[in-house]
Amino acid sequence: MKAFHTVFLCAVCLLLMQPGSALFADEGNSDAQELKVDAEFETGKLYRKGKFNILELSGSYREMGRQYGALLKDELNAFYRKAVEEYFIKERGKTRGRLETIARAVYDPYPARYKEIIQGMAETSGLGKNKQILLNAVEWYPKLGHLKYGGCSAIAAWGPYTSNNSLIIGRNNDDDVLYRDFARFLTVAVFKPGDGGHSAAVINYAGAVYNPTGMNSQGLFVEMNAGPWMGFSLNRTSIFTTLFSILQDYASVSEADPAFRSILPNLSSIITVADREEATCYESSLYDTRRADPETKGLVAATNHFVKPGWNIAWTEEALSNMSLTRRNNLLALAEKFRGEFNPGAMMDVLDTTIDHGGATVDETIYQVVAEPESLTIWLKAPGIQDWTRIPLAQIFGE
Repeated sequence: MKAFHTVFLCAVCLLLMQPGSALFADEGNSDAQELKVDAEFETGKLYRKGKFNILELSGSYREMGRQYGALLKDELNAFYRKAVEEYFIKERGKTRGRLETIARAVYDPYPARYKEIIQGMAETSGLGKNKQILLNAVEWYPKLGHLKYGGCSAIAAWGPYTSNNSLIIGRNNDDDVLYRDFARFLTVAVFKPGDGGHSAAVINYAGAVYNPTGMNSQGLFVEMNAGPWMGFSLNRTSIFTTLFSILQDYASVSEADPAFRSILPNLSSIITVADREEATCYESSLYDTRRADPETKGLVAATNHFVKPGWNIAWTEEALSNMSLTRRNNLLALAEKFRGEFNPGAMMDVLDTTIDHGGATVDETIYQVVAEPESLTIWLKAPGIQDWTRIPLAQIFGE
């Protein structure tokens, strides 16, 4: 019996030590239980996983906004005070007029349906429309004010790189370190409109209505990294609202391909997109968007420079200064290390590897996402605030 116990314990230890094992994926995240409703308003529901807010919103866009505003009223007001009033106005010395100019530049080109969400939020949050618009732009004040431009990285693995052929994608959202403190307001908002479009889960700060990272009910995942610095084109629709629309309108990479190729963004971007079967990147300059298919079957990695041959803006001081090439090369090297072993746990291992240890994660990494389109599941982490947390979107989507 003693020998049996020894063999059994050794087997467990080996399983725990195996990179990205299924056991690690369960142990390394919050509980795998179904989400439980914390609050309801009209047809909307609020769930919580630790510090993360998870919203299920349904109905018209105005109704979804009303649900959002009511269910996160305390968080929206606290975030507004902390970010807009205390940090940008008092600490950074930005005038309210300057912030309003930036916020309007973000809000005014919005499609009507997304303006309706913000209007609905303003009706129930207690902030009113002007403050709600200011909160919606909280990520943009330092960027349009030239404080610092963001980074970000992404990696997707499928086919020969995975343990079970299920595509896994990981994403670091990098930004100025000031947002590390704001990450406590991270929200997964699932929009389920009654207009015939796909339900879409958007990961962003509370009150921000645009899509830097998201997945829809069909398993289409989209994330955006800053591209080579070319400035902003303020007379164009925001790339982030375009990506929100794509999640609502398309079910797969192949179906959405014409929409991605048609993008003329308001800022240089690298968009990583995946579904249950494949992943690819779209490199968008201010004058063209080109598809950059995988260089290796089953693997995509993207940071902040263009890799498709033919661009004359592929290398810039901005991309080099934030070690874009180093971070991408590190991701490619880690992918080979985990070749044939990728599952959610292994992808978390990759994203948990900092740049000084051969990874892509930096001090400016604000939050991280791992997604498995096949199971409609994401794992969310805010370094220093909350560790990897499993969020079963299939439950909210009704799949």
